[in-house]
Amino acid sequence: MSSVSQPLVSIIIPTYNREHILSGAIESAIKQTYPNKQIIVVDDGSVDKTRELVARYPQVEYVFQTNGRQGKARNTGLCHARGLYVASLDSDDTWNADFLERCIEKLEHENIGFAFANWLQVVNDEKSFDFFAQTKTLSKYISSFNKTWILLENAELRKIYLDTCPSPSSSFVFRRECMFGNWNEQLNIADDWCLLLDMILLKGCNAAFTTEKLWTKRTDGQNIYDGRNPIELIEHLGIRDNTAILERYKHNLKKSEIAIFNKRISRNIYEFYLHKLLKRKNTTRDNTLLKQALRSNPFLTGDVFLRIIYRMIRKVSKKIANNQ
Repeated sequence: MSSVSQPLVSIIIPTYNREHILSGAIESAIKQTYPNKQIIVVDDGSVDKTRELVARYPQVEYVFQTNGRQGKARNTGLCHARGLYVASLDSDDTWNADFLERCIEKLEHENIGFAFANWLQVVNDEKSFDFFAQTKTLSKYISSFNKTWILLENAELRKIYLDTCPSPSSSFVFRRECMFGNWNEQLNIADDWCLLLDMILLKGCNAAFTTEKLWTKRTDGQNIYDGRNPIELIEHLGIRDNTAILERYKHNLKKSEIAIFNKRISRNIYEFYLHKLLKRKNTTRDNTLLKQALRSNPFLTGDVFLRIIYRMIRKVSKKIANNQ
């Protein structure tokens, strides 16, 4: 089949000051065995030599924008995208040569909105591991089927994705017609999760995933998600983004599903605020964050503070005992 007769896929690569690693992502996109592709690098206000680096690849479109969040960069790329299918590749990740071919083949033959793949996670260029083998989220689906591709109906997707997002931005390819709007630019980290929740909750999409490791995710301390310290993740993803996502979908959720978010937000408020209290960093900013979260989830107040007080008493008691 010629490339002309195959549907176009647009690849969006957002980047910010990643000159030292960006070429790996670009070259993995260029080397895809799937022939009909458009590659767009969106420079999110870099001050290094990203522009000069991209200029070495004539088959790559370069778009510059003033610095914003990652969702804005993806949307800028989407404005230039012409494909029936869309994929977003983070600038520190790389795809295996057959990633697009395998995912698009599944999209072409199944009634699904997106397809995602397992990956090899590499930490600081040293240890690596099979991500799906390390997570319980998809384990029951993997163990139930003796095949590499597993189809997930909308009800199953709903249950999985309200709990967590097992498919980061570099892992999936989706039908553009299944988008509900654009990437959410207000979120700090979870714009890819929100995009997929739109497809699942608002468009009723099905999906498929493969247990084969078709790409590599590298973490080096500078990643949007993996490069943050745990307290930053709790604040930006666990509290801010989760609260915004709950607000976005609350009219589309059952009470039991809302409870999933409330429980998660409650746990994250507790961990974040306890950390600040124990380190004596209970600033006005932290109080503001707590009040905003509690306004969205007022019933959490008693539970959160009872647990904080309990933990504080235990810690103080231990200090007193150790000093005696």
